[in-house]
Amino acid sequence: MISSGQLDTGTADPPVGGPVRRRLALALRRPRLILVLAFLVMVAGVVLAGSATALLKNGGFDDPASDSVAATNVLSRHFPATQPNLSVLVRADDGKIAGTDAQRAGRQIVATLRAHAGVTVVGSYVGGTDPTMVGKDGSYGLVLARVAGDDDASGKAAKQLHDKLAGHRDGVHVTFGGILQINNDMSDQLNADLGMSELVALPLTLILLFFVFRGVIAALLPLFIGVFAILGSFAVLDGLGRLTSISVFALNLITALGLGLAIDYSLLIVSRFREERARGLDKAAALSTTMRTAGRTVLFSASIVAAVLLTMLVFKQDFLRSFAFAGVTVVAVAAIGALLPLPAALMLLGDRVDKWSIRRRRPAREPQRRLWGRIAGISMRRPLILGLVALAMFVVAASPLRSIQLNVPDERVLPTSSEGRQASQTIRTQFPGAAEQQGAVAVTTDRWLGDANGTALDGYATALSRLPHVVAVNAPTGRYADGARVARPAPGQAAAMHTGDAVYLQVLNDVTPYSDNGKKLAEAVRATPVPGDRTVRVGGMSAQLLDIDSALTDRLPLAIALAILVTMVLLFLATGSLLVPIKAVLLNALGLTAILGILVWVFQQGHLSGPLNFTPSPIAVSMPVLVLCVAYGLSMDYEVFVLSRIKETYESTGDPRGAVRVGLGMSGSIVSAAAVILAITFFSTAMSGVSVAKLFGIGAGLAIVVDATLIRGVLVPIFLRLTGRAAWWSPAGMRRLSDRIGLGHH
Repeated sequence: MISSGQLDTGTADPPVGGPVRRRLALALRRPRLILVLAFLVMVAGVVLAGSATALLKNGGFDDPASDSVAATNVLSRHFPATQPNLSVLVRADDGKIAGTDAQRAGRQIVATLRAHAGVTVVGSYVGGTDPTMVGKDGSYGLVLARVAGDDDASGKAAKQLHDKLAGHRDGVHVTFGGILQINNDMSDQLNADLGMSELVALPLTLILLFFVFRGVIAALLPLFIGVFAILGSFAVLDGLGRLTSISVFALNLITALGLGLAIDYSLLIVSRFREERARGLDKAAALSTTMRTAGRTVLFSASIVAAVLLTMLVFKQDFLRSFAFAGVTVVAVAAIGALLPLPAALMLLGDRVDKWSIRRRRPAREPQRRLWGRIAGISMRRPLILGLVALAMFVVAASPLRSIQLNVPDERVLPTSSEGRQASQTIRTQFPGAAEQQGAVAVTTDRWLGDANGTALDGYATALSRLPHVVAVNAPTGRYADGARVARPAPGQAAAMHTGDAVYLQVLNDVTPYSDNGKKLAEAVRATPVPGDRTVRVGGMSAQLLDIDSALTDRLPLAIALAILVTMVLLFLATGSLLVPIKAVLLNALGLTAILGILVWVFQQGHLSGPLNFTPSPIAVSMPVLVLCVAYGLSMDYEVFVLSRIKETYESTGDPRGAVRVGLGMSGSIVSAAAVILAITFFSTAMSGVSVAKLFGIGAGLAIVVDATLIRGVLVPIFLRLTGRAAWWSPAGMRRLSDRIGLGHH
């Protein structure tokens, strides 16, 4: 018998209220209809999964209103040759890129690119007129192109061109690189990883559920709801993807969170139903009590998780906003699955839920003598010593966070075998001139007026060339270095960089674009006075990183404030306490800081890079925010599970210390099982070939494990031991509100 699933008890069985009552009425009256509808939703999910994943988009890291995006738009309209996003790398079989076969193949490649709508050829090795397009060893040639459109449209065009051109042909080997190929490789890898992670997570989950419930049917029910949550989310995602941008990375969130939360909620419902049946209640009464207690807990838990995920809507990047939409979708579908199809299945099964069971018949120990009850007792006997040890562990784990470096994901997030990564690395070593131009800071405007003789441009370019780390500035008026013009404009340079009222200046430099020095250079360029009343836009990779970083840091305080406000209000309504919500926020902030430190230690500093098979690199700029939001929401999930049982025991006994041992003893094992299963669904993404997906899965999984063990087992009992009865105090008026809405007896 799994008595640890009990989160709220009472000898009486009053009617279920509110939305839970309406769902229960459906489950009691029309269980077969509910299951048929659930099956149809799952069928729709299977049918729509393909189109839903096809709607997912790459990129989305930029703030659409940023200066760097505005610069890119101006350059795309007026100077498309300055914005190559697709690289075609050609290797001659005979080692001679200037040979007849390689030149013939190059002409065919250029013709195919130009024939495709929206493609502009920026540079080519054909004819040998541009030495920067010829590799250092003479065996490689490069063709650069600009593919018009947003991330999604240009990515699809690049894939079509890849299908036509890539591979071995006519004495050359052709591979694709550039940001479009990297994004396409990333999308293909994530889609392939999705099936692999499910193949690992589902069998492990079933095995764990079998040991938790010691029965086949009882174990299959949560898994059924997990599959319902994933497929139902795909069905909803198909509609969402037609209305807004959803990131391809949302796949990992949907599968891991959908399976994990659905199983968490189902564990509570199924274990409580079995418990009530063991007390002798009939099916309807047992289901009524289950939905009044565990069902209400599921509603509160899902509300908190969804509310925290919604805070990501404050950010301007489509990448993070799409996770808010996808996250709320999967939480809602998981909760619906636990509150509708699952009760319907339990109503039909009755005692058959224990069929094929190997449950051991032995007297249940008192809650305080169970594992988690004993752990709580030990923690409360030595609160200061154990509390300081736990805090020291968190501080040590968080220490690498001081050296965190943020970056825009590049080819290093891909497996070493991926085409886009290999091509990009070859371009970097074989074509230093091309790499230098791709790292340039771009200064542009479409309203450079009143400068017919170029005096203002000359002065501005001269000022830019004086900046630290600037090697040279190419402008319509010539080439500048160290505060002076060093060369007149090359043939065609003036026309290429000045058309109508639009101008373009190329700031060549010696810094790594996606780096702190790159951000400082972009800031210096923007701080350089522009002659007259003119306004310029500053773009390029360095400016892009600066703008993404600024957009996140500007909005992060608001997101944190909203998440704290939402959780404190909902936890107060759930518990009726003023101190407990504050404790929850502080302890979870402590745990999440430690998790971020571990992620820096692993993914940036490279520890465990061998076993986990990734290349160390700076942390993807949006990932810490994503990990924090998801992990914070899930930690509050278990907060509700545990506190509801402790609160009920305290209200019935008046003993604050005993309530902690009994409450944790009763809920600890089911919360631990739920946490292990949810963590496995996230840890399964560590098999992904994309390192940012590994980081997300491992970060969320670690946060769940730490929260369900060290925080819930040690720090929560210590806090409740030190605060005693004050932990559950609130003013009378506020308490009446909590009693009416919260997790008490209803």
